[in-house]
Amino acid sequence: MAIVGVVVSIAILFQIREYVAVHNKGEENHASMMASSSILIGKTIVIDAGHGGKDVGATGQSGTYEKELTLTTALNLKQELERRTGAKVVLTRAGDEFVELAERVNISNQQNADLFVSIHCDAFEQNNVGGITTYYYRDEDYKVGQMIHSQLYQNFLQTRDRGVGYGDYKVLRDNKAPSVLLELGFISNVDDEKRIKSNLFQTHAAKSITDGIISFLSKV
Repeated sequence: MAIVGVVVSIAILFQIREYVAVHNKGEENHASMMASSSILIGKTIVIDAGHGGKDVGATGQSGTYEKELTLTTALNLKQELERRTGAKVVLTRAGDEFVELAERVNISNQQNADLFVSIHCDAFEQNNVGGITTYYYRDEDYKVGQMIHSQLYQNFLQTRDRGVGYGDYKVLRDNKAPSVLLELGFISNVDDEKRIKSNLFQTHAAKSITDGIISFLSKV
């Protein structure tokens, strides 16, 4: 009977140790998640969904409007940023509405944004041209452009990497905040259009852009 009692006691001891280990692991995971979700608290990020309302932007071969894709991406990105960083995220438009370029810049400047990201889809008269391009205006904004762009290609994307280049766009030129404009593919290219519309790409884009933003803003 004494031996049975010892065995039972040892079994109970192991159960207690296992419970404590699981409990501590849960606390560690919770702490890690909380740290991740507050990494950019105090930062303001403005996400600009290109076009909108009467301005449909480019039109894909299957009839997709650029304004629809840019809004979808912007909404997904806002959700991902808020979930993972705790930053204040402001949209220049949250629905199908027309917003002047100057007003988009004003929103960013009035919010004293720490970063401005404009979302677009490219187009070309030849429908075999494809790929992702990131634009910056000021030399000092090349860094954030490169960080975001490189994250988009961390995982394999079946489209051309068109790199990071200079772009003389009003939303970049007149913005006080570090600013980039992302052309996430050529909507005039049937493969790019299909890819951008996919849930897989939308999820990947939101995660990758967020990764790039965290890399930049967590160091400034």
